[in-house]
Amino acid sequence: MNKQAVLDVLNSLEVIEINGGDSPYILVENSVENRKKLNAVGITDEVIYSYGDDETFCILALAYNEGYADEWRDGKLVLWGPIDDELRTRVVNGEGTPADAERLLRELEPELFA
Repeated sequence: MNKQAVLDVLNSLEVIEINGGDSPYILVENSVENRKKLNAVGITDEVIYSYGDDETFCILALAYNEGYADEWRDGKLVLWGPIDDELRTRVVNGEGTPADAERLLRELEPELFA
């Protein structure tokens, strides 16, 4: 499955409610049109409904839990590229962001996030 295609669709959906903080969510309408767009890139209705109900679903939870995104930045879901030496150096030198450190830890210790 093309993760970027899924992200492109998720990022194209109209957000109807958003919340940050300790319990973040990004809700979109659970409409036939939105489901068709996601079905076209391989996301089943079963997956969609597991992140919402008949009215809305959470694209943040879907994207993070299904492995399509690593971060919400500047109003978009983002999937970062592979772990490379530049990222490792930033984290080791204390110059990286918390997201950088999490990405590196997820790569090195995936069982912590299972």
